[in-house]
Amino acid sequence: MNKDVIYIEPEDDITDILANIKSAKNKIVALVPPKKAGVLRSAVNFKLIAKAARQSGKIVVLITTDESLLKLAENVKMPTARSLQSKPKLPADLDASEFGIDGDDDDEEDENLEDEESNSEDDDVIEEEPKKGDVKKEEGGAKSDVKKAAASRREPDMELNDDDLDDEENKKPAKKKKSTKSIPDFKKVRLPIILAVVAFTLIVGFIFWALNIAPAAKISVKVSTSSQNFSENVSFVTDEKKAKPEEGIFYLEQKSITKTAEAEFSATGEVDKGTKATGSITLKATSPVLVGLDMSKTINIPVGTTFTYNDMSYTTSTAATINITKSNFDDLNNCDIVSGSLKCDLASDATATVNVVATSNGDKYNISAADSGWSSNVAGAVVSSSSAMTGGTSKKIKVVSQKDVETAEASLEGEGEESNARKARKKLTSEFGDTYLLIENSFSASSGKISSSPAINEEVKDGVKPKVVKEIKYSFFAVEREAINKFIKAKTNVGDDTQTIYSTGVADKVSDDDKGRIESFKKENDQYTGKLKTVVKTGPEVTETMISEKSLGKKIGEVQSQLKSIKGVSDVEVDTSFFWVTSVPSDPNKVSFEITVE
Repeated sequence: MNKDVIYIEPEDDITDILANIKSAKNKIVALVPPKKAGVLRSAVNFKLIAKAARQSGKIVVLITTDESLLKLAENVKMPTARSLQSKPKLPADLDASEFGIDGDDDDEEDENLEDEESNSEDDDVIEEEPKKGDVKKEEGGAKSDVKKAAASRREPDMELNDDDLDDEENKKPAKKKKSTKSIPDFKKVRLPIILAVVAFTLIVGFIFWALNIAPAAKISVKVSTSSQNFSENVSFVTDEKKAKPEEGIFYLEQKSITKTAEAEFSATGEVDKGTKATGSITLKATSPVLVGLDMSKTINIPVGTTFTYNDMSYTTSTAATINITKSNFDDLNNCDIVSGSLKCDLASDATATVNVVATSNGDKYNISAADSGWSSNVAGAVVSSSSAMTGGTSKKIKVVSQKDVETAEASLEGEGEESNARKARKKLTSEFGDTYLLIENSFSASSGKISSSPAINEEVKDGVKPKVVKEIKYSFFAVEREAINKFIKAKTNVGDDTQTIYSTGVADKVSDDDKGRIESFKKENDQYTGKLKTVVKTGPEVTETMISEKSLGKKIGEVQSQLKSIKGVSDVEVDTSFFWVTSVPSDPNKVSFEITVE
């Protein structure tokens, strides 16, 4: 019985298989899959093949030894065979006469079924061309009910190379010879085909990779710039609303920090913390005395009046008054008229007694009563006597003196204060950050409160080291770099539209190229002024966008020629990823740029 043989290729899909089945010329179609046919691993695809076979009036026989494919074929009642030469196994509801099988041969076929299946598995997929005389003729004309009974009892086998199918319309059995057409051995050519497909795929993949994925380029452009000095007088305001950067009026920001410098010192002061001696002094008016016409006069001795005895001083703790009256004079003949006043000799003493206390502690102020040796600054009276001065005691203690504090303060102005200044400058610089340009000569320090511990004239106890503390306020001024950049760009003439400013010397943050500075900073009449100096670099305006427009998709030589023609471009290098890449890729993501300013 003639058949069409369809060899499924690994790359075939289900639509290719269905189309081949529908276009087959013979009713029986042998479907031969390769070892790995992914398209036949789907139960849905088997249902589609079975449906296409029914619609086109074909009987599809699956040629395979793969158990998983055999089970899928069984599920859709598809005939199967181990090889093209073995007899197919038919579902129970398929008429064996469609394949020219006589139901009377069932017993004989049952006996040889296992041998045939074993032989078909050992044979190659394609056998040699059959010899003459080997064509097996089948008996026909068996009744359909006998055939159906045989089919229900087992799955009959038959060779697919039987006689042609009978004409379905006439349904007259006719015996035909087996086809002598030789079928090639697919197993022998399958490996070379697979290797060829793999090699072809690799070659195509490499070509695609080399032409579409691998190409990349790096374009390096060196730009030469020219430098010009920039110097402009500027002013500063402390009210941000009044700042006009484009006109050179900048907002001045100030930061301050207060640090304390301290130093230990040795106390050299000494104080007597004992008690003061006390007593009384009697004063008398001296003669002659200037008096008025009423012959009276008063001499006042206020509190705090000082009296001295052998270099020891005492002060009055109470006030006293010496009253001179007419009774102190005997004879007016002893008076002279001087400038409208009477100058008379006293006939009797006019006295007053006042309490005094020693000016310092100490037992040396304890003295005996004395009638002489005292001196004072009371006009018109002298000390006539004194009581004994008693109660003075001595208790010497160490204290901080004014001189001690001054000496310690002077020591702070050396290394300690310099260290604090460095730390304060560093701290303020950090607080401003990189976005500010510091005005270097605006850094200042001002002294604040100075104190000692213990305080001046206070006792220094044993084991305590006196310490002097000095507050110093450090201040620093700065201006935003962005504002200075605006001013420099507004004042700098670059020449034409093809040129641009590459560096104002005042970068957005501190760098080695930072040449900008503010000099001669000062304050006069509440107005801050200074001079802005820097070095501005100008050159051709070369950007990545411009380079991209002139290079993407073009030959390397053309790119170099176009970019070098720009005034100020000193060198252009184009590095590609592989030697076969002779053009810059059109994809901007595969091109990198490097612009170096010389």
